[in-house]
Amino acid sequence: MKHLMVLERDGWEYVERRKGKEAVAVIAVTDDGRLILTEQLRRPVNARVIDLPAGLVGDEDESEDAAATAKKELGEETGYVCASVERLARGPSSPGITSEIVSFYRATGVQKKGDGGGVGGEAITVHAIPLSRIERWLHDKEKEGVLIDLKIWGALYFSSKST
Repeated sequence: MKHLMVLERDGWEYVERRKGKEAVAVIAVTDDGRLILTEQLRRPVNARVIDLPAGLVGDEDESEDAAATAKKELGEETGYVCASVERLARGPSSPGITSEIVSFYRATGVQKKGDGGGVGGEAITVHAIPLSRIERWLHDKEKEGVLIDLKIWGALYFSSKST
């Protein structure tokens, strides 16, 4: 396999990326209270998925740290930039099948600067949803057959906490 390895530890098989073994997910809320989300087709689940702006740490530049990756991915995927990021939490994404560790970052000073959409044919749709309507919007998207990444619910928890 080009990007993944299937490994075994103590009789348990799991997958690991060859590069970029950690990921970041960015919780970016604009000054007017809109949570920035992405939507794109995800082949493993064969569906469109609503997610946070996110990316792999060190997959392109091994010297890049997680905070820099969070800022970069926010810009590339959504067209929004931020003044700073703060790590809020870190943990495994799906520890029964992958070794990946994900860190939540809160972006502050969020401003629209470009179109976003991702790089390399990612075809990302950007959504800026008012937090006051987010749960209803997510349920409506589910009714359309769009999957909601579980990290979104964690983001809503962190969005309700002050900085």
